[in-house]
Amino acid sequence: MKLRQITRSITRHVMMKNYRPYEKILRHIRARRDIWMVSQGEYMAWWLKRENAILEITVSDGTCRAYTSLENAVIERFPGEFLDSPTIAYQGSGFSGEVWLTIDSELEKRELLIELLKREGILNFRIAEEGKFLLSQAEMGPLLEDIHIKLHQRGRFFEEDVSAVRQVVINKLAVYNLPLLRIWYHPRVDGIVTKAVFSPRHDVDRAITNLARTRVLEKKYSVSSTLYLRAFGPFYGDQEIREAATVPWCSEVALHGEFVTNAHKYGNELKAAEAEKGHLERLIGRPILGVCMHGGELAFNTSESTRGVVQRAGFLYDTTSRMQYYFPFKQVVNGQLSKSYCLVHALGDIKIPVSRNYGRTFYEKTIAKMDEVYEQNGIFVLMLHPVYFGFWAYLFKPRNWVPLLRFFSGYVRQRSWC
Repeated sequence: MKLRQITRSITRHVMMKNYRPYEKILRHIRARRDIWMVSQGEYMAWWLKRENAILEITVSDGTCRAYTSLENAVIERFPGEFLDSPTIAYQGSGFSGEVWLTIDSELEKRELLIELLKREGILNFRIAEEGKFLLSQAEMGPLLEDIHIKLHQRGRFFEEDVSAVRQVVINKLAVYNLPLLRIWYHPRVDGIVTKAVFSPRHDVDRAITNLARTRVLEKKYSVSSTLYLRAFGPFYGDQEIREAATVPWCSEVALHGEFVTNAHKYGNELKAAEAEKGHLERLIGRPILGVCMHGGELAFNTSESTRGVVQRAGFLYDTTSRMQYYFPFKQVVNGQLSKSYCLVHALGDIKIPVSRNYGRTFYEKTIAKMDEVYEQNGIFVLMLHPVYFGFWAYLFKPRNWVPLLRFFSGYVRQRSWC
């Protein structure tokens, strides 16, 4: 490693000061009241419950009634009318009984349709050969084929395609003057319908000792976050991981994966992923649901195999991606929709230009991104690094010196000096 690169790295660590701008960010978002501030694991638990909830819609005696099994769910009369009562007036004619969207049993690529209906909270569907509100091969086939091609090319759904599917449903219901009733994306929290989600993620590359101060700040503004810990990293070990995971302020632990790096030891990426995940689970005594790939000081930890490895290793979600999307989604793995979900991290502190105005820029870009996600009613995962919450605080703790010096001496041996 060249001396100039080392100097740049130290400069970045010294100038990136996250604590004060992060508090300003939390204060701003908390004041808006209708943004749910939770860890990725908490949000994904909600998302799974929502996808698997019961939604029953019944029409009788001039009323349309919605029932859902999901606690704290919000029923929306599309677009944008959130119902306090599950019953609304029905002025149509020619229909009574339960409202079922029927997916034609012969519909090709119907798994894509089901995935998008679940995303939209339109859960009153079934698969059959006939029905009053039939989504047939002739009607849906070309649209699903187009969505299938885009998904394989770009790795995500497109909002215009989601809207097209939703519009087909709206048109079907409109024949009988029925409204589209669905389960809103987010829950009602403390009596307030939440319009978007803010979810911090802390990538703990080195400064695990900085976490406590940051979590005090997050608790002040009632936000939970996810700690991504390295299972076998050089800067902290099993004792520090246990300490971080067992304190009351630890919301959730996920894995900061180093599959490529550790594949040399365990044989391949999958075995490395299973070893890392298993090691953390044994240390903390609870399941590891999430993963994001560590960029790595010595190796880049994402490969063409990583997407499949994440699924086969049993992770629920992966926050490595930075593509443009606002909701959890399943990627295509070996031609099929994955079991695991992708959660996009929309912004990271390390992507903010280092300058004298770093704090102000960090704040402004984060709030601008929050506004963008809010307009889409999505989830905003913010990537943070504990070392930037106090580089000197990390450096001045004697317990950090030995692993830091040991790593640095090995690191520079692999680099050339000028």
